[in-house]
Order: sequence, then C-alpha cells, then structure tokens
Amino acid sequence: MPFDDYQRESSRRIDHQREMVRRSTDESSRRRDREEWRARRNGDEDDLSLGTRVILAVVALVVFFLVVYPQLPHR
Repeated sequence: MPFDDYQRESSRRIDHQREMVRRSTDESSRRRDREEWRARRNGDEDDLSLGTRVILAVVALVVFFLVVYPQLPHR
C-alpha cells in the first residue's frame, strides 16, 4: 500500500511539472508573438505601404500640374 501512495504522489508530481513546463512554454510563445507583432507594427509606421505611396505620388502630380506648371515660363 505505501508503494501505491508513493507511485500516485510521484505521478502527480510529474504531471504537475509537465503542466508547469507547458504553461511556461505557452507564456514564452505568447510573449514572443506579442514582441514580433509590436516590431511589425512599429516597423510599418516608418515605412509607408505601396498604396499610400501611390496616393501620395498622384496627389503630388496633381498639385504640380495645377499649381507649379502654369507658373513656369512657356515659349
């Protein structure tokens, strides 16, 4: 009977250790995902997307042809 108690306690400890390892792995994985997401989000703020660049280029061309071009000396 004492051996059964010992075996039960040992298996309970092993299960507990496995659960603790799983939790720490899940937490570190979540932390890593959060850090990667923040890095991507912060990187995108400095680097404009292609759509935004195209819109800015079109606006610059419109402003050039409506404001600057008519003021240039023509032959």
